[in-house]
Amino acid sequence: MNGWIIALIVIGIIVFIMLVSSIVMSHIAAKTTYVAELMEPIKLREFTIYEKYIKRMVDVLCAFLAIVVFSPLYIIVAILVKCKLGSPVLFTQPRPGLVDNSGRETVFKMYKFRTMTDERDCNGNLLPDDVRLTKFGAWLRSTSLDELPEAFNILNGTMSVIGPRPQLVRDMVFMSNEQRRRHTAKPGLSGLAQVNGRNAIKWEDKINWDLKYINKISLIGDIKIIFQTVFKAFVKQEGITEENMATAEDFGDYLLNNKVVSEQDYGIKQSEARLILSGNDGVKRINGLVSIVMPSFNTAKLIGESIQSVLDQTYSNWELLIVDDCSTDGSAEVIAKYSDSRIKLFVNEKNSGAAVSRNKALREAKGQWIAFLDSDDLWDKEKLQKQVEFMEKNGYSFSYTGYEEIDSEGKLRGVSVSGPKRITKTGMFNYCWPGCLTVMYDATKIGCIQIENIKKNNDYAMWLKVCKKADCYLLDECLAQYRRGRVGSVSSHSKFSLIKWHYRLFRFAEHENVVMSLFNTGRNMCFGFYKKKVFFKKVNRGVR
Repeated sequence: MNGWIIALIVIGIIVFIMLVSSIVMSHIAAKTTYVAELMEPIKLREFTIYEKYIKRMVDVLCAFLAIVVFSPLYIIVAILVKCKLGSPVLFTQPRPGLVDNSGRETVFKMYKFRTMTDERDCNGNLLPDDVRLTKFGAWLRSTSLDELPEAFNILNGTMSVIGPRPQLVRDMVFMSNEQRRRHTAKPGLSGLAQVNGRNAIKWEDKINWDLKYINKISLIGDIKIIFQTVFKAFVKQEGITEENMATAEDFGDYLLNNKVVSEQDYGIKQSEARLILSGNDGVKRINGLVSIVMPSFNTAKLIGESIQSVLDQTYSNWELLIVDDCSTDGSAEVIAKYSDSRIKLFVNEKNSGAAVSRNKALREAKGQWIAFLDSDDLWDKEKLQKQVEFMEKNGYSFSYTGYEEIDSEGKLRGVSVSGPKRITKTGMFNYCWPGCLTVMYDATKIGCIQIENIKKNNDYAMWLKVCKKADCYLLDECLAQYRRGRVGSVSSHSKFSLIKWHYRLFRFAEHENVVMSLFNTGRNMCFGFYKKKVFFKKVNRGVR
């Protein structure tokens, strides 16, 4: 009996270590994983019950056991790589991963043992692959031992044991939307294409095998592929590389050589791949320019004041991007009266809401800095200048300022609002500390942000995305005026409505499950109470 208890305790400890290591590694991987915003969204696929509830547990178990059981082999191969090829022992490379909820591929770091040298020509460029691939490196590839470190990718959740093999980013940009459906399943260490020819078959066949796999993902199917992989990789060793080539031919090169794409299109796609790999959003941004995002809907009586507060800025290098959401009160006519070339008006084809309007303006923005101002709020004339200087001086990519409240008539309400000096990702999930009209971020570091089409709290949805890339810092001065109580604004709705919108934010914009959405909504309510107690201050500055 005591033996059974000890065995259960040992198993419990192992399971605990396995789960903790998986969670920790997932958090680490999340810091280097990003969305390929340049890619056109594709339609998502419904996951099977096996994918939703079982596949991840199987992956973690297999990866953990592989790392433990083969740990001596990991050490031996690492020592050999170090002796024969030098440092670094591991080779990391960005690869397209699972499509996220926006319909775009994520890009993650895949780990392998190094198989090539770093030999370069007199100009510092890497020599061709066949020159840098040594006999030892070729042996590692032929035995698939170079892929052992991918077990850590499986453990951190960026890969699966079985799935479409992760190709290169420069392959992904040449795929059609139909071919990109292979990315609606998590990439795998092995897959149907690998057990049906691997690199020895044509690109179209590889992709077709991947598409066949995602149409019928099952536990039995995965187990079958595992056994086939072991036999073909370690017994027959077939299809490792293409004939007379050190590495497999890129998809783009294949299409170009077969005259499926022109040289011009080939060059454009390769440029897109380089932009994605750099983390850039593909926009040629103008250094120092502030792009101001202003959605507008039926604020004809107020938008003139908001525009004037931008025109009065001491910092003159800005563009104001106003997106009118089919106003019926003459808002567009008011905007059209301003002849300043820095003011650009866009009109939605149909009434779509603030999220769609902000997304549109963000896609049109050309500035290094992105700032936000609603069409009924106001800025202090030094707001932009002080905030840009604050961020440049400290090297910040994301910041916000304090603000004062005004009523629907523009009179000061005697309330100033600030927030924490630094907001981390966790802090931003606690509560939406920044006022939308106070935020600024560096688009050259953050990229193009696009949010889900939710009715309310879409500014908070943006901050949650931005804060995953950079912490947010407070410029502790009141440099803006927020209009509270205007009909239709968030502040004019009931507490029940606010709770409902917070829940919808986490459920549909952050795509969390019901339990986590409820938890984060409750968490928001608690920190909202804390914000009012600590960061709302009564002031007496008279009337504007």
